[in-house]
Formats: sequence, structure tokens, C-alpha cells
Amino acid sequence: MTLRFAMGLCLSLLIGCGRAEFASTSSETGQSAAPTMDAIAPSPGGMAQSDQGLPKVESLQRKIIYTASAQLVVEDFTGIPERIESLVKKFSGYVAQRTILGSPGSPRSGRWTIRVPVEQYDGLLAEVQRLGEVRTVSSRSEDVSEEYYDVQARVRNLKKQEERLLKLLETATGKLEEVLRVENELARVRGEIERLEGRVRMLDSLAAMSTLELSVEELQRYKPGEAPTYLTQVRRAWVGSLDRLASTAQGVSIALVAIAPWFVALWIVLVIPWSLVKRWRRRNR
Repeated sequence: MTLRFAMGLCLSLLIGCGRAEFASTSSETGQSAAPTMDAIAPSPGGMAQSDQGLPKVESLQRKIIYTASAQLVVEDFTGIPERIESLVKKFSGYVAQRTILGSPGSPRSGRWTIRVPVEQYDGLLAEVQRLGEVRTVSSRSEDVSEEYYDVQARVRNLKKQEERLLKLLETATGKLEEVLRVENELARVRGEIERLEGRVRMLDSLAAMSTLELSVEELQRYKPGEAPTYLTQVRRAWVGSLDRLASTAQGVSIALVAIAPWFVALWIVLVIPWSLVKRWRRRNR
């Protein structure tokens, strides 16, 4: 029993020494038998260390492009362009494009492309509808937030790549092929950065300023879907009669101006010789 106890004790000591030697060797070489959970577990708060630098979704400002179109009809087109210009100034916008067709006495129409700050969008759309009878009004929105922030991330990555290429160009060995290769890649990266930054600026502009496509036509081209009321018919008959009277007076005045030279010519040709003949006869008598 004593011999067996001594042999067991020696075997236990040898095994313990081997384990201790293996543990010390592993700690000196910087290796471990298996990774611990602390090394791969996420940081407190449920977020990994690599994700702590990312902005929260709630903190991102959404980029939305608002666009509207409106078609109106008016009884008289006179003064409409001036009123539209006044509304555009009132809501701190500008006219990107304007087209006016027709002339007084014939059906006239106009088309405007108006850009206003996004916070003035609803106010301008409501005021414009008071200019005349509304035929159609439509509005739409496009959320470009995903594209906007994706392009920004690509720009940041390309700028980091640009920095690495610059450092590589500074430490180049002097071989012409290597230098040209790095310079070509640097030029490509810079061109891509400029293109993406231009896209970011355009999305910023479209999201900051809303667009309104406005079309206005005179009443002569308008066919209402519902029968007009009695007062509307009376007003339109009165206005139409005044328009016809003004048009008739205008036509008569133009005709008088047109034939005036003929009266002068006839007076010269007929009246002057006749007066001369009458004087000659009086002298002979």
C-alpha cells in the first residue's frame, strides 16, 4: 500500500508540473488554448465596439424631394404673370423657367417652373390655387435619404484611399511604372470623389428647394365639367359682352386708321382740282 501510494503521488506531481509548464509557455508566446467570451462579446449596451462610431438612425436628417404640379384656368390672363411673380417673391422662391403663349385678343397661356424653400411649399401651393379655377393639382415626394448617406459614405472611403495613395506616392522607389500606376489610380479616385460630391450637392439642393410646375390657361379654352351657376353665367355674359364691345371698337378704330390715308389721297386728287376749277370759273365770269 505504501509503494502504491508513493507511485501515485509521483505520477500526480509529474502531471501537475506538465500542466504548469504548458500554461507558462502559452502565456509567454501570447497564445491561449481557446478564446474567452470577453474577447468576442459585445460592449455594454448591446453594441459592438466597431459600431460605436456609427450615427444613430434617429439622428440622421431625412432628405425628401417635394414636387407638385397645378393646372388652372382664368377668365382673363391679364395680370396673371405679375401676380405669380409677386407670390414667388413672397415665399422666397425664384422662377426657374417661364413660357407665355398667345397675345391679347386670342387665347393665352403660361407655364412656370417655380422653386421655393421646402418650408414654404404648402403656403405657395395654397396661394396659387386662388389665382383661378383649379383643373388638376397633384403632388409627390421622393425620399433620397438612403442614396444621400450612401454617397457620403463612399466619399469618405475614397478620401481615405486618396490619403493612402498619396503616402504611397511619397514613398515610391522611383520606378517609372510604379509612379505612373499610382498617379493614374490617384487621378481616378479624385475624379470619383468630385463626381460623388457633385451628386451630394445636387441632392442637398433638391431636398432644400421644392418644385412647382404651374400651368395657367385663359377661359376660352376651358370647358367646365359642371354646369356654371346663374351668377357665374351672368358675370361671364357681362364680361364677354364688354370684351366683344371693346374688340368691336378696337376693330373700328383700326379700320378708320387704315382708310385715313385713302381719304387724304382722295382729297388731294378730287377736292383740290375741283376748288381750282371753281376759282377759274369765277375769274372768267
